[in-house]
Amino acid sequence: MIHNCLSPLVSKSEIHLIRSLGIVLVASATLLVFSGCDKNFDEINFPKTGAVTTEPDGLFTVATQRGSLTWYMYDRLQRIVANQYMQYNTLDGSGSIDHYEPSYGLFSNIWDRMYGDQTWEIAPLFYAHHAVEVSQQRENPHKEGIARIWKSFLFQRTTDLFGDIPYSEAFKTSLPQFDTQESIYRDLVEQINRGKELISTPGSFPSYGPADLLYNGQIQRWEKFANSLLLRIALRVVYVAPELTLSIINSINSQPLFENHEDSNKLNWDPTTSNIYFRNPILVTEVFNNTRMSKTIVDFLVENNDPRLPFFVKPAKSDGAYRGLANGLDPNEQSVFDQDHFDQFSRVGEAFLEDDGATYNLHFAEVSFLKAEAAMRGYLGGDPEVYYYQGIRASMEMYGVTDDQAVESYINQSQIKYDESRALEQIITQKWMSLCMNGVEAWFEKRRTGFPILAPLEYMGTINEGQFPRRLTYSDAERRLNGEKLEEAINRMGGDTQQNRVWWDKN
Repeated sequence: MIHNCLSPLVSKSEIHLIRSLGIVLVASATLLVFSGCDKNFDEINFPKTGAVTTEPDGLFTVATQRGSLTWYMYDRLQRIVANQYMQYNTLDGSGSIDHYEPSYGLFSNIWDRMYGDQTWEIAPLFYAHHAVEVSQQRENPHKEGIARIWKSFLFQRTTDLFGDIPYSEAFKTSLPQFDTQESIYRDLVEQINRGKELISTPGSFPSYGPADLLYNGQIQRWEKFANSLLLRIALRVVYVAPELTLSIINSINSQPLFENHEDSNKLNWDPTTSNIYFRNPILVTEVFNNTRMSKTIVDFLVENNDPRLPFFVKPAKSDGAYRGLANGLDPNEQSVFDQDHFDQFSRVGEAFLEDDGATYNLHFAEVSFLKAEAAMRGYLGGDPEVYYYQGIRASMEMYGVTDDQAVESYINQSQIKYDESRALEQIITQKWMSLCMNGVEAWFEKRRTGFPILAPLEYMGTINEGQFPRRLTYSDAERRLNGEKLEEAINRMGGDTQQNRVWWDKN
């Protein structure tokens, strides 16, 4: 099995200054080496010769940087797949993904690079797992707790993409079993709570410091992230395990959540390096000049007098109008499209193209909308209307809107003003706006709630008959190397298509 055939090898003589995102980090250099899988795998999982990393810092740096989606994974998972599903952007040519048809090679690529494959790409799940292990070996509960929390974030995203996945045995055996998503979710709660216990351990322990690209090793910020992540998990399962939802929210009811933008979990990219793996991934992919903003989101911004419009969207080169390109156009009518045609449509706005721009893994605005939904459902105290408006204002601020009068005018429009009779749709639609260009998280929420309402496609394709995708299909490499365990998972899930729903997907 490819993703379990990676071993972190570190030479004592190879100590480098790693410049990541403008931060100088002294760490052991880490190399990925492809080792053949055989019956002695467990004995060779860690090398017997050479030195293993003496601290988890370098492992954790890689786990956070790659887990925040460098340009390659952003390009595949967000720009090509989820951003098109959620009608944030489309690509000139309107390919199969934009018609809800599967791209099995692309989906395999995403899986392989989450777990790790034989290429040089560094896999965030693999490195997060070993950051936990090495922190345990070094008896540093603070580093272990932080690594556990981050590892849980990564595994939640992965299971939400695919469904049942290797979890309890991942990176421990060459042919790991696939755990059910329900069992994974219940253990994620335990792991995050364990992480919180560890970071509250009394005593003076060395911090990750600058090796932590997200919070610089600040324990209080990691505690808020853990609680906010638990709130996201609680609502993700609200339709299938309301007792778990209630239990989670009761456990964090008096605990600190995100209170401002500084609490947001984000990675600021390096504006100085020439290495594209350390640059703003949206900025990097814009050089392809084949991304256009979707007609759906541009129309929403225009029709609702949304002050985020000039931040999210560039005027079309041809005439300066804000004009989106529709998703799912008939490919048979696009063969003659040329650059002059695509110049009529808007490109990605400046809010996403800053040299030191941030990738948000979980932000203050999203947590505000989570609180609004939890309060609306009666799980959380407080006024859902107050949280709803807080989320809108936070999103405006996050993307650079400073005109308070324009924000208030937006909020007071009849179609935006909080309405109890359609509160869930309003909350999720505004969350969709706040998650712009983070199609993955918006896609999970669309599958969970049915919102926002997206534009129908002109051309539905032939494979899925225009049905909205519910998951990604499994990796071809997994089918070859771990076929028996994979087949068990496929049988449980009822198949391996885009239409097989994951455990929590009931709408």
